[in-house]
Amino acid sequence: MTFIQNVDYKVFDDFVRCHPTKSHFMQSSAWGEFNAIEHGVKVYRTALADDDGNIVGAALLLEKHPARFLPPYLYCPRGFVCDYSDKALVEAMTENLRLFARSIGAMFVAIDPDVERRELALDGSVVPGGFDNSDIVEHLLSLGYDHKGWTLDFGRSPRFTFRIDLTRDRKEIEKSFTGNIMKNVKKSHHYAVRVCEGTTDDIPVLFDLLSHTAERDDFVMFQEHYYKNFYDTLARDGMAHLYMGYVDPSATVKMLEEELAAVLEKRQKLRKEGPLKESAETEARLLREIDLFKEYAKQYTGEIPVSGHLVVRYGDKAWAVHAGSLGKLNETFCNNRTYYEKLMAQKEAGCVFLDMYGTEMDERFRTVHEFKMQWGGRLIEFIGEFDLVTKPFWYFIYEKIRPLYRKLRFAVLGLLKRNTA
Repeated sequence: MTFIQNVDYKVFDDFVRCHPTKSHFMQSSAWGEFNAIEHGVKVYRTALADDDGNIVGAALLLEKHPARFLPPYLYCPRGFVCDYSDKALVEAMTENLRLFARSIGAMFVAIDPDVERRELALDGSVVPGGFDNSDIVEHLLSLGYDHKGWTLDFGRSPRFTFRIDLTRDRKEIEKSFTGNIMKNVKKSHHYAVRVCEGTTDDIPVLFDLLSHTAERDDFVMFQEHYYKNFYDTLARDGMAHLYMGYVDPSATVKMLEEELAAVLEKRQKLRKEGPLKESAETEARLLREIDLFKEYAKQYTGEIPVSGHLVVRYGDKAWAVHAGSLGKLNETFCNNRTYYEKLMAQKEAGCVFLDMYGTEMDERFRTVHEFKMQWGGRLIEFIGEFDLVTKPFWYFIYEKIRPLYRKLRFAVLGLLKRNTA
């Protein structure tokens, strides 16, 4: 086999995009280009070819420099692309990555493969008799990888997520929703809610919505240029899709007034006490909502952006990567509607699943976890992070300072967040 260090952009993507078991947008050429633009990293598109010149494995590698006095390391986001059940191929990929890392002076190669660990129920318990990929973990360990443990947080990439099966028909998907999801989506049609696909011009609006969400949920977000570069770079390859949800208060007032008129007209034919009482309750609710949306109409002119969702579509798969909402006009269920429309848009595009892009099995994020769970996805647990060490001394130093670096990084991001609030 031959290790290729600089694979053509299109040739690399043609292999990664169509791989039957390991295709992931974070191994795409565009993801490498985005990281080069946004983070200034050096990107390597590498591959392993058989004796006939056919690519059998690929690895997008990002050269990271954690500190000035430390050697760089290579990060292979979501792991190299090959069949992980093919032990000989995994060994060949590993040995060539080890040699390549040494050739550029890297102290280790980090991978966090998009490979499931075991089959889980929605409550996080292991499904009896379900699949188990412990043998893949053991094989990686036997090749010299250092496993970073069964962490519950995001790490370099989320270790847990929900994936919604889009191969089912629309009605089946809707039946898998729990709680009030579908009820709220239907309610949104009683208001002037509009969901459409946005453009690069909508990124500042998305950033504002993300800022509102970050403030409410107390998480650290990126600067605006990150989302701009993210969208523009991936959109050039047809991968980035932005879904924007809007509410028009003035148009909503008209819709509610029309609904009220219909209720009052229907009441003329009612005789029984039960339906009359229900009609009166509906009238009172509509009058309250009309007054509320008249107030909104005084505050806002035209449509108000309420929800924004950034989705990456790569091959036959999709990932809901970033989402933000205003936190107002919740009465319209615009955010639920936007979630629903973006989900169905991926189904119509032929995607086999929509990945909700991470969840945390932590009490602090229980509300977010439960909200994502309501969309009928399957709980996924990945096998975690692995480091293939090539410079043991420097790796030891790096491991000692890494926790301090992470604390400092989040402290700085938190300070920037407060200063820009």
